[in-house]
Amino acid sequence: MHAYALAWIARHAGSGRDAVREQTRTEYQRLLATFALSYFPASVRLADLDRPALQGFIGWLTDRPGRNGRLSDRSIRNALTPLRLCLDAAANEGLVSGDLTRTLVLPARRGGRRWDVRERRSLNREELTRLLEEIPPDYQALFSLLASTGLRISEAIGLRWCDLDLDASPPHLRVRRAIVKGVVGAPKSRYGARTIPLTDDLARQLREMWPSDGDTEDLVFQNHCGRPIEPHTLRKCVLAPAAARAGVPGIGLHTLRHTCASLLIERGTSPLRLQRWMGHHAAAYTLETYGHLIDDELGDALDLDRLAARSSEVR
Repeated sequence: MHAYALAWIARHAGSGRDAVREQTRTEYQRLLATFALSYFPASVRLADLDRPALQGFIGWLTDRPGRNGRLSDRSIRNALTPLRLCLDAAANEGLVSGDLTRTLVLPARRGGRRWDVRERRSLNREELTRLLEEIPPDYQALFSLLASTGLRISEAIGLRWCDLDLDASPPHLRVRRAIVKGVVGAPKSRYGARTIPLTDDLARQLREMWPSDGDTEDLVFQNHCGRPIEPHTLRKCVLAPAAARAGVPGIGLHTLRHTCASLLIERGTSPLRLQRWMGHHAAAYTLETYGHLIDDELGDALDLDRLAARSSEVR
């Protein structure tokens, strides 16, 4: 089993329209080595794997200590992902049963998280205003950009000056790459490459930051060493204290992305435009993620007589 899993990860090409990224392959390899290949002895063969054996692996993951207590339900799903994909590949080759992983029972504990406080999904206008007022001046532009564009933090910290067109009408930015765990790569998927408008006020803030003698390939947002900003440090040292002062604790950087989406929905943005704005692969995924924010009222009745009358006036 060990030999097959390592050979599989080396040749894994992805299962969707997008080829697997090298950083994804590296992460899958790390997850396999840390979890599945640590739990199952090297002597275990693919043919030895059955539902009880895999369910035992899930039980081991559920009880395994994490950095902040036990592994969260999400971390357990992530740990299982490369093994599941590996076994699917083995099933396609006729080496194991095709439904080996379909009936496994995953833990569903309180919120699926190891923290007691559940992260808020979005802020209303008043809460967002209070939060931005508490952000230190050096980070105002970054947090205003996150809230008004809905960029993923990996996309925002990967922005270069050449990705901004601040003198266009309207001013806008182009998402062309992302920085994840210090590694520069393409956006999360090919749908992540997109152009997003900026407000005149945010364009002015960014224009004031523009280095007179800098390279257009330089990062827009850097730490004091000129390196990419580390999201964990940004959340811990900047966002969390500002959120506490603003009276909106328990939020994360992704909360600003959800807040942007909720404000776009509030102003009547269509699901298709929202999908393109957020860089999702499908409008159905966007609706699944943000559908609860859309007004479920049906609205007024469709008056066919009025439509006919307007049609006659046009003719």
